[in-house]
Amino acid sequence: MDKGSLGSNDAAPLGYETVAKLEAPAVDLTYDENFLYAACRDQRVRVWSKTDWQLVAELGETDTPPLVVDVDDTQVFATCERRVYVWNKETWGMTGWFELSYQALTSALHGDYFYVGAIDGRLVSIQKDTHETSSWQLHKSDITSLWSDDKIICTSAKKEEPRVWLKDRDTAPSELARLDKKGKGGVISGNSEFILVGNSTGEIAVYDRVEWGLVRTLESRSSNPVSSIWASSYFMVAALTNGSLTIWDLKRGEEIGEVSLNGQKIEWLNADHDLLYVATQDGITIIRLTMSQRPLDICTDSPPILSDSLLKTSPYDVLEGALQLEKKANQHYQEGLFHESVLEYENALQLLIDNTHALQEVPEERQLLTDELNTRLGKALLKAKIQELQAISHEIRQLSEELDVRKRTDRNPEDIERLWSSAGRIIKESRVLAEAQSSEMLSYQLTHVVETLESDLNEAMSKFDEFRETINKALALIRQISNEWRWMERRRTKLPERKQFLEGAMEKLGIALDNADPEGEVRQILSGALDEYRRLYSQIDRIVVSYDTELVSSFTSKEEAQEAIDGLLSVMPKKIDSLKDIDDPTEQDLEKKRIIAALDQALETAKSFKMNKASKAIEIELEKIISQDKLTKSKKDN
Repeated sequence: MDKGSLGSNDAAPLGYETVAKLEAPAVDLTYDENFLYAACRDQRVRVWSKTDWQLVAELGETDTPPLVVDVDDTQVFATCERRVYVWNKETWGMTGWFELSYQALTSALHGDYFYVGAIDGRLVSIQKDTHETSSWQLHKSDITSLWSDDKIICTSAKKEEPRVWLKDRDTAPSELARLDKKGKGGVISGNSEFILVGNSTGEIAVYDRVEWGLVRTLESRSSNPVSSIWASSYFMVAALTNGSLTIWDLKRGEEIGEVSLNGQKIEWLNADHDLLYVATQDGITIIRLTMSQRPLDICTDSPPILSDSLLKTSPYDVLEGALQLEKKANQHYQEGLFHESVLEYENALQLLIDNTHALQEVPEERQLLTDELNTRLGKALLKAKIQELQAISHEIRQLSEELDVRKRTDRNPEDIERLWSSAGRIIKESRVLAEAQSSEMLSYQLTHVVETLESDLNEAMSKFDEFRETINKALALIRQISNEWRWMERRRTKLPERKQFLEGAMEKLGIALDNADPEGEVRQILSGALDEYRRLYSQIDRIVVSYDTELVSSFTSKEEAQEAIDGLLSVMPKKIDSLKDIDDPTEQDLEKKRIIAALDQALETAKSFKMNKASKAIEIELEKIISQDKLTKSKKDN
């Protein structure tokens, strides 16, 4: 067996050994009390005994390679692109499959429901026994990773920030939070306290499940993409594509060890108490974790003891260890790394608490060191909070200046609301901390910074509200014009009427544009709308003008027009007289309309060339046909 140890000098060495290597092209792993299950690229699900790691069953063949394998008490499920296959655990026989309405990319079984992440941002919910299916579009891009517990579903998409949804069996999931954009397209996991998102640079963002804010960012030694994350209440294991596994203490945010698989690309990992199941391109590696040469159960619900401090019997070892941690914390403090110094001071205090039995012989020294650590911890907490306040205050002032100078901002309204929420939360936290540390001089500096931030926040919120109000007014005007325009189009109004409407609309937009700030976003919005309506107006104007000039453009000179009118007048009496010979009333009526149209056109031409004599002659012919029409109607009535 391969063996190794890893970890810092301040903790008991975290060791590991390779228990077994299984040959299988696995992409996903799960387990139960007796067996390990692997979804494999060759369109099969393989099952091994956890007693001797011997292969006991090969399930398949599926229509496409399975993406995920899940199990419950009696069944094995394999999610493929278009189907979920089901096998019986007792016989290993396939009991069937059910079809998916959308192409799957990932899935998770939680309780009685499958949650399938699909293309085009679809989340599909399937009741595993009845196969009752619901689906919702939660993202615009493909859902590539998801995690679920009893209350929430977390989804991650290729081109969007991860989102958290509240479960509801009867209705669509309701959005609870959008996490930081640094997690875009990341691998997602979580526990009852945190949501974890691993990204393409090897960082893992840790978000709390109260305010959904970023608590910390865990940085691996490698910058390779995170391919899989497993988490329990106290531990997290992150797999990177370069073949390394990083084990973290989630509560303290500390890396406690790393396992290297010699560059094998890791597809998936799972943890089973002290065992890690790791699927790589070369097969499945099973690793046992140890601490102080004893199995380390990373699935435990009890607080872990990650140092060998409880094994210490010498009070001098304990005090020296605490002093070393204090020294490290002091160094962080001097370097301005206040959050890091807080962690080290807390570790030093925890070391004293864990080894109370060994310090009974030196109660005075223990108390002195405890008091000193508490004092330094208080200062570090205050400085860390001041640092946080100054950072968010700087961001708020930037936004305020942006609204002052540019009269607009490129930030999304959701990001602004998140900024307000973060500022409000940190102000509350800071007031509580300042009151708790009121005997410390730095608490008054913290109070001053809080008051400054509160003032900056109120000012920025007021400016942003004013900015949004002007935006909303401009959008309301554009929306009103747009609605009226669509109404005119639906009514099929004449183009001259539409042209007249556009003239009024452009006038309104022009007035609003004159009142808008020259550099503001409102001006851009109004200018865009005005340009569009100008384009429409220009098109309609050209069409309408073409109607007016069509008759004139048919003749190049007055003489040519006169010749055409003379020809019409010479033929027209015979044409009118021939109407009485048409027996079919419909055909007769149609012929009358043609004659009237020709006479109207001739009259317009005569008027355009100021041919008064010709105009009168044409009007006489028009009167004849109109009189004849009236006479015909009178006879019909009698």
